[in-house]
Amino acid sequence: MAEIRPFRGVIYDTQRVKPSDVLTQPYDKITPEMRERYLKLSPYNLVPIELGKEQPGDSDSNNKYTRARDLYRAWLKEGVLRKSTRPAFYWLEQTFEGKPSPRDAEGSGRQTRRGLIAAVKLHRWDEGVIMPHEHTLSKPKADRLSLLRAVGAQQGQIFMLHPDPIPQPQVRAPVLELVDDYNVNTRLYEVFDTGEIQEAIAPQKLYIADGHHRYETSLAYRDEAGTEASKHVMATLVHMDDPGLVVLPTHRTVSNLTAFDRKAFAGKLAQDFTVNAQSAPTAETIGMFDGERFSSLRPKRDLMPLFAGKPPLWHTLDVAILHVAILEALLGIDEVKLREEANVAYWREPEKAIAEVKAGRAQLAFFLAPTPVRAVKAIADAHSRMPQKSTDFYPKLLSGMVMYEVR
Repeated sequence: MAEIRPFRGVIYDTQRVKPSDVLTQPYDKITPEMRERYLKLSPYNLVPIELGKEQPGDSDSNNKYTRARDLYRAWLKEGVLRKSTRPAFYWLEQTFEGKPSPRDAEGSGRQTRRGLIAAVKLHRWDEGVIMPHEHTLSKPKADRLSLLRAVGAQQGQIFMLHPDPIPQPQVRAPVLELVDDYNVNTRLYEVFDTGEIQEAIAPQKLYIADGHHRYETSLAYRDEAGTEASKHVMATLVHMDDPGLVVLPTHRTVSNLTAFDRKAFAGKLAQDFTVNAQSAPTAETIGMFDGERFSSLRPKRDLMPLFAGKPPLWHTLDVAILHVAILEALLGIDEVKLREEANVAYWREPEKAIAEVKAGRAQLAFFLAPTPVRAVKAIADAHSRMPQKSTDFYPKLLSGMVMYEVR
């Protein structure tokens, strides 16, 4: 069902640059402060390509996308970027500090996630080969499509999961190794013996963990470009049961609610939820901070009527219960307002969400436990989609490790 192939990757010449000076986090994780720091590290840092900046006087012929194209071509010409002489897969290992996994409950918390970088044949969602689990927004897709058209290469990988194991290749010395912004040790190896791996992947469905916007961008580019290379997208494939597969929760703050009455909201909330005081954000169910106290929230009645017309299995997910039964039903933040991004902000660190409320920049903070990986599979298999920012797979895949030309 799934088709993968090796490709001639474009890689930084590590004799010319230090990988830690030139690789970046994915475009949607780069803050303005990170961008400025990246620019100072090296004139060859990927950030002007990965996340270009608009400038006064930009036009159709001179803008952040054309500047990205010109940089990419110049670095290839200079030899800072080099294209592999023969097709390969790339084996990726990322070692990082995290909570001990269930398989190593008494361990130090040091974990390694392993995956295979390959060119994956693109399929429409309705073909049932590549399975999504989240909705997408039009603005990020338009941005990524403009960049792909201009540069003609993908700088980062889609993050995909496969349900069944594949053979782990024999590897030698890494072609690239670095420690990134989050103290994650990344090692990349070339793999030329690919047949057995392709056969193991072929009967499987692939599930998108991260990169829905870039996947849909690649579909759009394939349909307009029609090149052989554009029929594939570069992706990192990770086994669903990999012991280093970590999903972090994404918390929410709510702001800009007009005429918000905290007492009236608390009264409505108590009709549908058991509200218990807590000393800190809870990690077992939906948590809340209203500026005065922490609480845990558990539904105390059947909420199924609220899920009429919602995607399948939403009633089983804490994140969807939060969105449907609280944000929408009690606060009036429906899917349209979520897409407008006027009321809800997303946070990996609960401390930052709490600080927003304490500083008066937000009215409420909500805390969630991580979404289980198998729930992602169940949602995708049901042809459903989770709310935005339901999963945060950690660590992220660095942009610039290897690039894939689509022209």
